[in-house]
Amino acid sequence: MILELVKTQIQKNIVKDIITKHHSYVPTYKSVGRRIDWLIYENSEFMSKPVGMIGIGSSVYPPPKDLLNYIGTDKYGYKDNFNSYANNWRFCMTKSIPNGGSQILKQLRHHAPIEWKKKYKNFLTHLITFVGGGNNGAVYKSDNWDMVGETAGLPKHKSSSMKWNDKKELKELFVKPTGENKKLIFVKKI
Repeated sequence: MILELVKTQIQKNIVKDIITKHHSYVPTYKSVGRRIDWLIYENSEFMSKPVGMIGIGSSVYPPPKDLLNYIGTDKYGYKDNFNSYANNWRFCMTKSIPNGGSQILKQLRHHAPIEWKKKYKNFLTHLITFVGGGNNGAVYKSDNWDMVGETAGLPKHKSSSMKWNDKKELKELFVKPTGENKKLIFVKKI
């Protein structure tokens, strides 16, 4: 498995195509904030067709309580170090490859802090991911990520996002967590 850093518009279009056609439960390629993506190749022949993509981006805010407990900080400490955390915002394969997921995550752990430092001038200390859609996070477990808890969960039809909605919309859309649509939280300290 080989990761290739996405730099060109052609590569970005390939990433969009892979996500919209193959991501099982959030098939959107849009994101807000920092972002670094890689194309995944099955072997070292870059002229071959990519078999997937993986990307990291700005972490989440507000942070889930289980994440804060794991890191050993409060929301203020998290905010002060916000740019040291990255969210594995998408991991999407076009085909199943035995043991491919753990090989890709190992390479991500190697490349992510290097590229984050180059691009954003911050040291990356943690990778975070959220697993939903009825998945159990087996690929993250196989790479020894820690499952630290669950999100509170919002009903699918009433969800809001600090990334996508402005302040006024957030007030109108706010709803207390109901436990539906929970996601598992996994963290890997780098």
